[in-house]
Amino acid sequence: MSKKFYIIICFLFLWKIDEYSSSANQQVAYGMEENQLILQSINSTVSNFGSDEEKKLYKRCIQHYVESQILYIESDYSKAYQRIRHTQKLLISLYESTLTKNIYMIRMELNRLGSISRGKEKTETIAFLRMGFRDIEEAEQKLIFAKNTRPYLYLLKLREMLFALKILKHSGRFVILLKLLHEADFPANINETDFENLRHEIERVISKDRNKYLTIHSDNFFKVLEGEGIYPNVWMKPDLEELSISMGNIDPAYSRRDQNLKEKK
Repeated sequence: MSKKFYIIICFLFLWKIDEYSSSANQQVAYGMEENQLILQSINSTVSNFGSDEEKKLYKRCIQHYVESQILYIESDYSKAYQRIRHTQKLLISLYESTLTKNIYMIRMELNRLGSISRGKEKTETIAFLRMGFRDIEEAEQKLIFAKNTRPYLYLLKLREMLFALKILKHSGRFVILLKLLHEADFPANINETDFENLRHEIERVISKDRNKYLTIHSDNFFKVLEGEGIYPNVWMKPDLEELSISMGNIDPAYSRRDQNLKEKK
């Protein structure tokens, strides 16, 4: 009887371990999937408009993400989850600075285009301005909500920031339409809505600051003006040894070997 009881206890113990391992596996896999979406979504904005500091931080986020992938493949779910959380913490800082800067840029463009259109409004002018500013305000509210969310709810913060980024890019489309409507060298077709046709219109009728508006247009569609951007380049060549070099107050040095040694002590 005692032998049977022992076998049952062992079986239940092993089943619980397997269940826990499966749950941890799923949690890490979900975290990596979310991080991938959040990283890829900001690729065009950082690649097109990012400062050197923002580009360095973005690269660092991708490197930590790659490290979490390696740890996951090695079935080290605990350490993989730590890297996932760390990546999210850095992404919050990156998203906040990027959104703040780009909300300001799009608002200034709408203000400027609204000013030059006064007295010569066309049928669509007021509607474009209204919808552009509405999107700006909504993106700003999403950012404020994210900043006021509890500090350790990283993923919830990032989801709100990602939503703000999508709304902001929609607002940027009205900048392009207003530019074509009021600052084109020749009459433009503003009824075009797909990426390539709008790009063709910008190239055809805008000469002043053409590259600037082509960049805004590309970013509105989550595209990089030239090349594929930072994300695919770092993914192909992550240079993970750079993680062992501190980024000052932004991100401390990280080494898997050093982490393992600390745990053994």
